[in-house]
Amino acid sequence: MALPMQSTPTFNLKIPSTGKIVKYRPFVVKEEKALLIAQQSEDTKIMIDSLMTVLQGCILDKIDINSLAMFDLEYMFLQIRGKSVGENVDLFFMCDEDHGELNEKAKSKVTINLSEIEVVVPEGHTNKIPLFGDVGVVMKYPSLEDAGQVQDFENIDEIFEVVARSISMIYDGEKVYHATETSEEEMLEFLNNLTTDQFLKIQTFFTTMPKMQHTVEYTCPVCGKHHKQSLEGIANFF
Repeated sequence: MALPMQSTPTFNLKIPSTGKIVKYRPFVVKEEKALLIAQQSEDTKIMIDSLMTVLQGCILDKIDINSLAMFDLEYMFLQIRGKSVGENVDLFFMCDEDHGELNEKAKSKVTINLSEIEVVVPEGHTNKIPLFGDVGVVMKYPSLEDAGQVQDFENIDEIFEVVARSISMIYDGEKVYHATETSEEEMLEFLNNLTTDQFLKIQTFFTTMPKMQHTVEYTCPVCGKHHKQSLEGIANFF
């Protein structure tokens, strides 16, 4: 005889980059255990793989998880986490002054409501970038794997490859050249023939990408100093 299984409630959320509404369920104990094991491993690849697996299981509508932007995935995970293990998270922050033996007491507890965290779009951010004459590009957000490669803009060869993969189309007046109909080699040749200033315009698209951000304020219980700190990325809220 089969044991009774609890039916999980469903909720709606809006994907930040597309505005699409999708249904999701909270994660269950086995998924929470997988996330905790991944976190304890401190292995970035394992953590990303576990995150993607949980999202694929919890999102009930058919969507391509791998095509979503990093900030989409972070936001979706936080919403699911909030409905799964509680929307309030207690975080502890240290005073930036050295209090010696009293450092342990110079901690401040701040309670954050995950439902209040939003994706912030920096002023001036746009995916349509004019380059020269009537020519410009329309960008798309890089995949989770590609996002890590463009974060620091250090390896120039990898950067150019990621930028090429992140071009949705090139326009020349009324003419449009879709990336799906253009080889990566052609995209790389196009990028390599830009001036430094023109390429920097494209680079700005990545450096101003939307991100999950939340500002916390707290006062040191030892010295009374007021602090204001900006939290970014999923690691701060897990």
